[in-house]
Amino acid sequence: MALRRILRIDNPDDKKILTTRCHPVRMPNPSLKQLVADMFETMHAANGVGLAAPQIGILQRLAIISIPPAVEERPDGTKVEVAPEQNFVLINPEIVKASDQEEVGLEGCLSLPGWYGDVPRAAWVTVEYTDLSGQRQRIRRATGLLARALQHEIDHLDGILFTERIRDLSTLKDYSEEAAPAAAE
Repeated sequence: MALRRILRIDNPDDKKILTTRCHPVRMPNPSLKQLVADMFETMHAANGVGLAAPQIGILQRLAIISIPPAVEERPDGTKVEVAPEQNFVLINPEIVKASDQEEVGLEGCLSLPGWYGDVPRAAWVTVEYTDLSGQRQRIRRATGLLARALQHEIDHLDGILFTERIRDLSTLKDYSEEAAPAAAE
């Protein structure tokens, strides 16, 4: 596995790549396993929730998402995992249904480290994609962080940056000197 350089929105050469619509991935593709492993290593090293191929300079419709496990604290102070970590490899993903209702949430991006802003997203989405073994999959009515991450990463594949979704740019702030308000996608 290898760490890859994450392209940045604030670098003009990187931004040209980040704002380009990606090409579909042709399957089968044996080289994807190594690329996906590199992407997970890169994303985890940057403390991210998602990473799209264009963020590492590859203009293909490939994204990964890792939703951390849900943990609850019991009255005695012990912590219990109530939902396991969820990892997704999304090849040629597409949103096939989306809620008419929007939820505005603080969102960040590994291509603009430390910066977060209020981004409106559909409250839920249904996404179809191909998995690493070449099988078509469907995530039905994803909500919460998964819904936000799916929309964020698919935007990357369409050349759309999260900063373009922010309606009130005064909400875009640099939190790098503080604890990050949410996981970056």
